[in-house]
Amino acid sequence: MISAYGILNTNIPKSLPLYGIPFPGQYLIGPDGKVIDKQFLNDFRDRPTASELLLKDFGVGSGRKLIIRADEVEAAVQLSAVKAFAGQELGVAVDFSVKPPWHVYGEPLPQNYSATALRFDDASVSHQALTFPKPQPVKIASLGETLPVYTGSFRANGTLLLKGNLKPGDQQLNGKLMFQECNDKICKLPRTVDFVLPIRIEPLSAAAKG
Repeated sequence: MISAYGILNTNIPKSLPLYGIPFPGQYLIGPDGKVIDKQFLNDFRDRPTASELLLKDFGVGSGRKLIIRADEVEAAVQLSAVKAFAGQELGVAVDFSVKPPWHVYGEPLPQNYSATALRFDDASVSHQALTFPKPQPVKIASLGETLPVYTGSFRANGTLLLKGNLKPGDQQLNGKLMFQECNDKICKLPRTVDFVLPIRIEPLSAAAKG
């Protein structure tokens, strides 16, 4: 049956006892019976937690949102959990709001413009990915160009993987918000805003007790 559905885990050699297990997958089904989200992964050891899915699909995270305000741009950053273990993957969501008549840029862009981005410091994070919605192509009359832009409110979702050597206790995740805001007449200089997001790293002994 696993082979018939095309989900046989081909990463496991036939010589190993685990050969024959499927690639992991999961569906998130709403009360109305409709599939809200589905995920199929390459490794049974690497699966998103329930808190990651709650943040990604419902915007429900743990703890308060960190609000970053700069000029006409606001970004609310939230993690899927405020407590984690070293080496754990967390979900991250960023709700952006841009006051009219301003806009910020998406990808791809010419070299003389700066796209909207949010990045955590590599000192605490070993891998990170943030997916933005598709920007709208807008013709900027004063520039004579059609560029990908974001206006109003939009959300970016992603994940970050904490480094495995983080010490237990209260820690800080440092990051940078980068953007360039323009309107139909002028463009401001690109901005980089530093931010700090608190997180508590639990000792590994807590995982054993749980």
